[in-house]
Amino acid sequence: MTADQEQKPWTLETLGDLTPGGRAAFYEDLSDDDPKAHLWGDTSDPRRFENPRLEVGLLLHTGEIVSPANYSNPVCLENAKVDVYLERYFVQAMPGKQFDLQLAISSRHQFADRPEPERVSHTLVVRGVLGDYANYLSEPVFENLSVSNKLLLDIAVTFLTDRSTERLIQFLKTPELQQGIKLVGVYNPVFGTVATYVRGVVESLASAKKNRAITDAHIGLLSSPGHLSTPLIEGTYILLQPSTEGESFSTVDARYDAQRQRVVIADQPLERNYIILRIKKSGDTKN
Repeated sequence: MTADQEQKPWTLETLGDLTPGGRAAFYEDLSDDDPKAHLWGDTSDPRRFENPRLEVGLLLHTGEIVSPANYSNPVCLENAKVDVYLERYFVQAMPGKQFDLQLAISSRHQFADRPEPERVSHTLVVRGVLGDYANYLSEPVFENLSVSNKLLLDIAVTFLTDRSTERLIQFLKTPELQQGIKLVGVYNPVFGTVATYVRGVVESLASAKKNRAITDAHIGLLSSPGHLSTPLIEGTYILLQPSTEGESFSTVDARYDAQRQRVVIADQPLERNYIILRIKKSGDTKN
């Protein structure tokens, strides 16, 4: 190992830098079995699980879910460092009964010695079954993430396999892509590299024959929200994936049932995918 290599915490080679043969080898172990035995419902109809957008709600301590526009007088974060946690990911609609997903959350971090924010990413390989939470609870996605007057989050969920592609899953479980990111003030160019790499992997997976893009959403949380924007506060956010039939999520009858640990509408479980994120100030708030 050279001295230069020893200084690099992560050694990554992006798919775009590989030769065509190398990129082909990355997917050569994709299973050729008939997926119909593993699939759920009519996969020719993607209305329930392929809407790329997410609708945002705020979860109050009472269990009530309110739209950002109806949240009055929020105490917004500005010029602070925050921690972002993936509290829950509930999976109700997927093209497989038992599955592996790639869930990538990206943001922009203002490093002390860089004039412009740099994109950073955290990736999870999520194993789950329909009708339950995926196997990550209170996962720290970012720690000490510097924000000025807004927090921009890019969230991508990609259906990987119905548990038939072990090589791909093992690759996505590598420490470089699995590790939560604790951000420091000094710029490290590997963060931008990993963010680009994760995005490339997501897009490559989505274009593969047996993979599906479930969510590809871009969300802005603002310290000075307008009538339609979402406030950047210490609190819990629910990101709901509506169907692609023009369905709109109404929070009037929605609430979080702590006993059942489910979002319910009119006392009936909400049958949609949704992500619960928590944002809080970091213990060290010094710039």
